[in-house]
Amino acid sequence: MESLKKYLPTILLVAGVVCLLVAVVITVCAFAGASEGLIKVMLVIAAVLFLALGGLVMYLAMLTTTVTKHFFLYDKTSGKNIRISELTFDMVNKRMSYFMSRMASSERQVWSANIVGSEDVRFGKNDVYRPLMAYKMIYDLTEHNSPEYWSLFARADVAIVSSICDALSDNDDAQLGATLVFLREHHAANIEKISRFFMDNRAYMQKQMLKYVQAHVDSLYME
Repeated sequence: MESLKKYLPTILLVAGVVCLLVAVVITVCAFAGASEGLIKVMLVIAAVLFLALGGLVMYLAMLTTTVTKHFFLYDKTSGKNIRISELTFDMVNKRMSYFMSRMASSERQVWSANIVGSEDVRFGKNDVYRPLMAYKMIYDLTEHNSPEYWSLFARADVAIVSSICDALSDNDDAQLGATLVFLREHHAANIEKISRFFMDNRAYMQKQMLKYVQAHVDSLYME
């Protein structure tokens, strides 16, 4: 199947050229030969049909060579989408950083305005990007690992943390979401406890983000 996909554009191109050549040959036979009457008309019709078929096949060849740039899989260097098995967390994280920059003007804004709980159309069909944004918000705090950033979570409105919980629940990760709500409501003043929990779960969030993209790869296009 992979080999067929690889050579399909070439096969279609050759088939299109053959159809066009056949159309030319039939046209020559129709007007340069001794064909008359009904036979000549049938040859002309056949030439037109082959001409149309050749054009259609070559158009299909052009479509198959056009790469749909997947938000996570497209590689600018090769101009192609990589295989899902080649995707890494670093690639996912980098692309989500770009996604977040489109959603908010700064990292602080996502913790001061309930963007993750909004009805923003950029979350895509069925809000497919929302759980990823929730993981990304949490993971970015571990990237900085400083009291200033832990305080963003500790001082965040309860509604924002609740929206994160809802988003994580959409990925069957309600336990993590419930723990975040508990930390915010009962341990907001304990920065050390908050930081320890996030840092202990840093690898888990990396794993979840990568798994999520792999599981929803066919839905994760920018819309």
